[in-house]
Parts: sequence; structure tokens; C-alpha cells
Amino acid sequence: MKTQPDPATAGAPVNLPSETDQVAQEILADMPLREKSAVAHMDETEIPYLQYAFDRCVSTQIGMSAEMSRDIMHRIWRELRATHRIRIIK
Repeated sequence: MKTQPDPATAGAPVNLPSETDQVAQEILADMPLREKSAVAHMDETEIPYLQYAFDRCVSTQIGMSAEMSRDIMHRIWRELRATHRIRIIK
């Protein structure tokens, strides 16, 4: 028996993770908690220093462009800023 596509979802965009999202999530999954916390507490002006090390380690293994590498690093930083910062609770 053939099933008909659901008319409510026909033509709706599918939200698949982009390649940069997928790489960022894989890196985050492998990072130790101490590193996550350290990156989360960095200012955005400090990211270029971390970017150099990231490019040397990851870009050569994956073979990505410098622009994609920067995008991944910023995605990681933003994710960690939202989830791994130590906050004072009263």
C-alpha cells in the first residue's frame, strides 16, 4: 500500500543541521568541561588567539576554508557562552 505525503508538511523546509553546525557539535562533544568553561569566559576580542590554534589543529584534519573555520569557532564560542558560564545565583 502506498502512503500519500502529508499535505500539512508538503513543501515545508526541512531544518537539517549545516555542515558547520555539525562540526561544531562534534567538537563540543569531545571538549573537556575545563576547556568549555575557559572558552565560555573569553571575550570576543580573545577569539582570534584561540582561532590560530584551532586552525592548526582542526583545519588541517578536516580541510576547511578559513572562513568556515572562523564560523565554527564563533558558533562554539556562542554556544559555550550560553551554556557554560559560571553565574552568581542569589
